[in-house]
Amino acid sequence: MSDESERLDVPAYSRAVEHGTDLHEVLRSRADHHGGRRFDARPSGEPFSYRYVTAGDERVALQTSHFTGHMEGEIPFPDVHFVMWFRSGSARVRRGSEEYRTDGSTPFLIPAEDSFEFEFRPRQSNLVRLGTEFLEQTATELHGGPAQRVAFDSSSTPGAEAIADWRTTMAGATEAVVGEVVPPLLRLEAQLSTARAVLRTWRWQVVDVPRSLRTPGTVRVRHALEYLHEHAAEAISPSDVAAAVGLHTRSLQLAMSEHLGTTPSAYLRQVRLDRVRADLLAASPHETTVAAVARRWGFGNLGRFSASYADHVGEYPRDTLAR
Repeated sequence: MSDESERLDVPAYSRAVEHGTDLHEVLRSRADHHGGRRFDARPSGEPFSYRYVTAGDERVALQTSHFTGHMEGEIPFPDVHFVMWFRSGSARVRRGSEEYRTDGSTPFLIPAEDSFEFEFRPRQSNLVRLGTEFLEQTATELHGGPAQRVAFDSSSTPGAEAIADWRTTMAGATEAVVGEVVPPLLRLEAQLSTARAVLRTWRWQVVDVPRSLRTPGTVRVRHALEYLHEHAAEAISPSDVAAAVGLHTRSLQLAMSEHLGTTPSAYLRQVRLDRVRADLLAASPHETTVAAVARRWGFGNLGRFSASYADHVGEYPRDTLAR
């Protein structure tokens, strides 16, 4: 590694090729690599073979796959984000109660830190692997705050224009991402282009989740926080949130008290106060009033709202609107 690379703290580049004809060997290898569960595979009508080529680093890596059999399994806690598309073949992916099928060259996203089950038919496919920390740092360019968990809306479907933009970006970035001898600044720019394209293509929001909730054992509590952010504009109760993530209301209350020192209702009020602040900053005093924005977010008593807002934000709502 060059002196310049060391100064830039450049992640180590690697290129790996895995290929063969032993179905049981690749099944064991893939399950170990992903920490997978219930992995299974079977041959199709043609002689079985596989080939994986992966190149890049911990920020961004690209993989091409050739697999002539069927494979299925569960990845309980992926620590990176995946974007995948096919040159041939298809897949069925399940995340919780959501299920979608995909084939052809349309890219689909599998977010980090969320268990998913998959069924792959014989395929030739491409995959982009994005490091969670790198994507979250890149997202700060757009939301303006500190690095936080990026929660993707997996139910959103990118439009044709967004997909075309993704393909154009990847065509321009691939060589610098996978090349072995690439100047560090050029590689980083290609990696940033890839991460920015992901953030443009799929809908997302940032959720302030402590590290203690970003573990396999606390996924449901984290899902509850993400649910509260996603549905903050709706009339939801703590029992609605608990049911949505598969917990008893009391269990959710105890878990949030343990990890966050708050309750679902209090946390939701904080989320709504943040939304009020965002709306006030984006509005003009000539176009709206504090009362109108407060009511939009469920605050009826303006006196109590103003005091709560000042405690949470550090200024009165009228001052935020006047900026």
